[in-house]
Amino acid sequence: MSIQLSFTEELVYDDDPAGITIFVSLGYAGKNLRIEAKVDPGAEVCLFTHDVARRLGIQIETGMPITLNTLTGPLEAFGHEVTLQTCDMVFQSVVYFAKYPNLPRNILGRQGWLRKLKLAVIDYDNLLYLSAY
Repeated sequence: MSIQLSFTEELVYDDDPAGITIFVSLGYAGKNLRIEAKVDPGAEVCLFTHDVARRLGIQIETGMPITLNTLTGPLEAFGHEVTLQTCDMVFQSVVYFAKYPNLPRNILGRQGWLRKLKLAVIDYDNLLYLSAY
């Protein structure tokens, strides 16, 4: 038995041992920022660096607090509603920003990104297929 899926977007990503990195755009209060983020379907939420929030003019600690359990211990972050764009798909999402600087990467997780999309990965060919859910 075979299953056929259809998608509206095909995205080629670099073959990087550190993971799948794509460009997304975040919008907040009239400001837009194009940034790199790691695709992490195992991550609970979308998490962005302190610097990204600062560049968008977001007052981080006015958001919804969360403590994330990471491999290196707890990480404090705050949720804010932003416009998130991947390819031609644009949607409102609550994403989280690290309370402190020096988070090494931005992460696209389940809440805020993956639950808004259909996603297929053909890692051997470095391809992502995406559609709005």
